Amino acid sequence: MNYRMVSLYDFCLTPNICMLKPMIIDGHNYSLVLELEKRYVVPCTVTRLMNRICASLGTTLDVTLNYSNSIFREVNVNSSKEENMIKLPIVLSVLNKPYIFFPTASPKKNHNTWILWQNFRGHSLIGKQGIGLHFKNDVYTEEQISFTTLSRQQYYASILYFRHMDNMLQQHYAESVLATVRNELFLVP
Repeated sequence: MNYRMVSLYDFCLTPNICMLKPMIIDGHNYSLVLELEKRYVVPCTVTRLMNRICASLGTTLDVTLNYSNSIFREVNVNSSKEENMIKLPIVLSVLNKPYIFFPTASPKKNHNTWILWQNFRGHSLIGKQGIGLHFKNDVYTEEQISFTTLSRQQYYASILYFRHMDNMLQQHYAESVLATVRNELFLVP
């Protein structure tokens, strides 16, 4: 298949992304970017691409994974409070708009694919090993992903989204109360 090539430094996070998938072309690692309207490749691993996305937002993949772990420790999804989960979704925020990506494998593995939860619409079984992935705008692709893993990741992504939004609302409320208190303290009678 011939895909348009986009430089790592020309790539940017958009709400149109559906999936970031590793692929090998002529023995080199590339990332296939599946968007709502187009498909193209970036000449780097998916992990490097995710690190680039995180860096452009002032964070790192490790920090986003630590944030996810803290959220899931709060909701007691882990069996042990000290245990870190390895296949957690991550949240990336741009101007208070969260992007929730969930991995299909351990996030730093070369074969891991990242799926943007907000554009994912569901899946269908294809034979014994295949899964059809359905996204917005009738975007469709077939992958070799475990049904159990995909279902669990969708569930975790929804928990992360709602917990993150709750945290944002609590922070906004706390800042609003603090601003009101400051204004009332410094008012001259």
